[in-house]
Amino acid sequence: MATSFNNWVVAFLVLLTGLILLLYSATLHAPFNFDDEAVIKSQVVEGAAIKTNSAYYNFYPLRYRHLFYLSLVSNYSQGKLDPFGYHLINTSLHILTSIVVFFIAFTTIKRGLSWGEKEAYFISAITTLFFSLNPVHSETINYISARAVGMSSFFYLFALLMFILGSFCERNPISRLSYYLLSLAGFVASILSKETSLTFPATILLYDICFMRKNGWTPIRNRLLSFYIPLLACGVFVLFKVLSMNTMILEWLQKADLDYALKQARVIGHGFYLLLFPIGLTFDYDFPDAFFPHPVLRTWPILLFLGLVLVAARFFRNALPIISFGILWFLLTLAPTNSILPRPDLLSERNLYLPSFGVFLLLSISGYHLVLAEHNRSIIKRIGVSCLVVLFMFEMVLIHKRNSLYRSNILLWEDTLKKAPGNLQALHNLSHFYIAEKKHKKAFVALQSLAKSKASPHYISFAHSNLGTLYLQLGEYSKAEAEFRKGISIKPSLPTNYLNLGTVFASQGRHLEAKNAYEKTEHLYKKYKWGYQIPPELYLNKARLLLTLGLHYDAENSAIQYLKRLPEAGLGHFVLASIYAAMGKYENALREYSQSGNDPKLKSEAHNNMALIFIQQNLFDRALEELNQAVTIFPILPDAHYNLANLLIQTSGDLIKARRHLETALKLTTNLEGQRRIKRTLDTLS
Repeated sequence: MATSFNNWVVAFLVLLTGLILLLYSATLHAPFNFDDEAVIKSQVVEGAAIKTNSAYYNFYPLRYRHLFYLSLVSNYSQGKLDPFGYHLINTSLHILTSIVVFFIAFTTIKRGLSWGEKEAYFISAITTLFFSLNPVHSETINYISARAVGMSSFFYLFALLMFILGSFCERNPISRLSYYLLSLAGFVASILSKETSLTFPATILLYDICFMRKNGWTPIRNRLLSFYIPLLACGVFVLFKVLSMNTMILEWLQKADLDYALKQARVIGHGFYLLLFPIGLTFDYDFPDAFFPHPVLRTWPILLFLGLVLVAARFFRNALPIISFGILWFLLTLAPTNSILPRPDLLSERNLYLPSFGVFLLLSISGYHLVLAEHNRSIIKRIGVSCLVVLFMFEMVLIHKRNSLYRSNILLWEDTLKKAPGNLQALHNLSHFYIAEKKHKKAFVALQSLAKSKASPHYISFAHSNLGTLYLQLGEYSKAEAEFRKGISIKPSLPTNYLNLGTVFASQGRHLEAKNAYEKTEHLYKKYKWGYQIPPELYLNKARLLLTLGLHYDAENSAIQYLKRLPEAGLGHFVLASIYAAMGKYENALREYSQSGNDPKLKSEAHNNMALIFIQQNLFDRALEELNQAVTIFPILPDAHYNLANLLIQTSGDLIKARRHLETALKLTTNLEGQRRIKRTLDTLS
């Protein structure tokens, strides 16, 4: 009998894994969402400039969200900025967490409630399906930055499971100690993934009070000495000595707002409702609610759920522990994000990930005893099973529909704006992605709405910055400059407008004004807490400008700063090579040109410039080789054809071939002066 049940468990978990992979396979190649790419670049790519990467690989000293950022570093080392690897890790974490949820539910029902094995299997399976297939959790899986939640939740629940397993090893102290050590390690790992795991000691105590009062558990004295005291010691050490979170905790206490906490009741209620009825999901909630806007309509699902719990209590004994655990688990694990600490985002679906376990466990137990228990009639059980199948199929449909939005940032934020009209963050992000995809008309509409709104100066200044960027793309420099200056007047401390203004000046040949704008940008960014938050493009733009001004050593330093943040950026190596060539450091220039990346145009220009260096050194054979590569890689580069023609004239005397390259260069050249130069060379051939 035991073997058949074990086989059933293996089959269920394999099926569950396949189901999750199938549902989320559509988003494995989805782009980065919201601030994903910015987080990865600032913490991993640009972070290399201040030795961030090596610091995360070292076990000690530990850093804020150490394991979360380490996972990003590992992803980047394997696949750079290819989203596939990042999405695969997030999906795998969800699978592992779902498996842990199954075993916690099973051991809780079997050992904590002393129910039968069959009941435990069915209820744990239902709980796991509720957890793994709930569309609310799609944000935690598809949003890469939400990995901090996924990682901390996995380690949090793993630590709970190890504590449970260790607590009924009464006659085996070595096994008990091993499980407790694993639990402590899981707790530390959870905190190092996200600091909201501070609630773990409280939830452990809650579990102890609710379920560990029966025979078969270790005495409370053993748990106190072997686990609780080390748990507190470990927590204090990590918080205050390793992560230095004492300052953060003091800041939290200072920000505590009781009035805000009272207003959170509605937000928490809506979160509870979403877990039960995951309809009208959105990436950024802007109350009033998008679905069932009337307060009466929002309360009925909660009342229905509580009614089901109370009715279920009539049918089985000792209902109070599971009711208390389910409700208090939800509130305790949600408290760090939705309680007394004011937050810019009132409700985030990812923050419901861990709290949902308590709700789904309680819901599964209640539903099982109301419908599926042995004492019920077969017709009721058949109806109940059919309803569950329909429910889970409906949830899978909702997941598929929700995941389809994550495959495009524009679709995701258009959906957000549709459900929360006038949402400032949605307008801001939409404008950004519209500009990136050159959907200029839609970008104008979004930005003008944002600029005319009653948003904070920060948002309005950004709106003018993005409007200016849009005009810059269209080549309307005067309008772009006007927008950037408006943004500066609204919020002078925002460096983005100065950076963009410098780009306008550089494009118009106003080099000194551009230099001043870039210096102002760098100054404002350095006033931030971390200097590496300076965007890399600032250093690249400065390097180009300083090269134009003949300030070669300053240009070299700027290019090096850029490459520290983006070491594999081909354009950075190309610009640095051009600087070295201007300085007469030809060997350095050749080395940098050879690292210009795989972009055909840039690579062709690099070969062309390398050829010019070889010509200066009278290495004509090597120059000829480089120029032939240049016209092969990118056949429409006029300079390469022109230089190749001149080299052929000077060396081989192959005038027919030279003429052919000159005629090609003439067709490709749009600059009048360049055309005159080519025609003069053609005239000499005649």
